[in-house]
Amino acid sequence: MADPTTIECAAACTVTVVHELSLPPLQLSPAEGAAIASAVLVIWAIGWVFRQLIRMVQPSYSDPQLPER
Repeated sequence: MADPTTIECAAACTVTVVHELSLPPLQLSPAEGAAIASAVLVIWAIGWVFRQLIRMVQPSYSDPQLPER
């Protein structure tokens, strides 16, 4: 929690303001961040493997009448 800021008024009042910006994604421990990063990397790798498998399975046509891509 952030340190409170005390504002003293000219009249007989005191206001204490606590500045707290709480963003849950920024409050991760290094272990939690590493777990999320590794999960994202694993999902990306699985997608890449599927893409390579699809490229191997798809027939490659070499029709001389078709323009090259």
